Amino acid sequence: MSNIEQKEFENASTGSRQDLTRKKSGGRFKKRIIFSAIVLSCTALIMSGAAMNSYFSVSAPQGNGASIVTPKLAGFNESSRILEGLASENDNNGHNETNTASPEADKPAHSEEPPSATENKAAKSAPKVAYLTFDDGPGPYTDKIVEILNQHSIHATFFVIGNQLKGYEDSVKAASGSGNYIGLHSMTHNKKNLYESGSSAYFIKEFKREQKMVEKITGHSPSLIRAPYGSKPQINKKFRDDIVESGFKMWDWTVDSKDWQHTGKPDKVLQEIKRQVHRDVEVILFHEKKQTVEALPQIIDYLTNKGYAFAVYKPDRHFSVNFANDSRL
Repeated sequence: MSNIEQKEFENASTGSRQDLTRKKSGGRFKKRIIFSAIVLSCTALIMSGAAMNSYFSVSAPQGNGASIVTPKLAGFNESSRILEGLASENDNNGHNETNTASPEADKPAHSEEPPSATENKAAKSAPKVAYLTFDDGPGPYTDKIVEILNQHSIHATFFVIGNQLKGYEDSVKAASGSGNYIGLHSMTHNKKNLYESGSSAYFIKEFKREQKMVEKITGHSPSLIRAPYGSKPQINKKFRDDIVESGFKMWDWTVDSKDWQHTGKPDKVLQEIKRQVHRDVEVILFHEKKQTVEALPQIIDYLTNKGYAFAVYKPDRHFSVNFANDSRL
């Protein structure tokens, strides 16, 4: 082989090796690109899943308009727990109450009947619960409210005023015997006496006195109170400390029906409910008034159709609903 042919052969060999090297390098480069694309895709999927999980873990929005300060509410997990308890009660011999659910209420005779189909359907279809609460009784509308509740096979929580108990002892006893919880709303409902003394002493004295009166009527000593006019801004940290030390729990509300404002206008009361209700757990403020009684059947139907089950306060399943977000109360 001549020198020229040898050089051409060497050049050809070198070129072939370089082509082969480039092909191998190109293959490795393509593999790296494919591998990187797979890694990035997996990362994106993981991050998307985490984001979706975070989104669906967020509890219901807490706003309720400018009319009230919304308390810290138990979120989805809490509402699920409440609802599971309610559903299990409904399956317990057809009762809405269990033997140990609420020491504040004897089993009603009428509770031997199974709850309504709408109540069972609401309890099993969505984790939403409504607590109906009635302030400023007892009075001429107490029996009618209890009658409406009985007709719908549901219960409610009543916050009664001590100075109004006389003459309505039978109504309070009947309400308690029907499965409703009788809570405390002070002796006088007098804002000056309760809040302007500079301490919690008079406030607590009134509630302790009323607690004994309710116990004498119903046979049960209630621990749940509602502060007249709500806890904000009247009740500060020191005030709350004293309430906790006294052994009371305190509920405000998440929805104000404003029935106190809409005298003679039950349709307005219903509109307020429709406007404000949206959380998984709602504690709805009513008062024992004529327009409330007139609107109540429609309100119950509306909440049922929105997927809400109805629950009564039970000390052993207490959860905090107060404007200060104080978990102790």
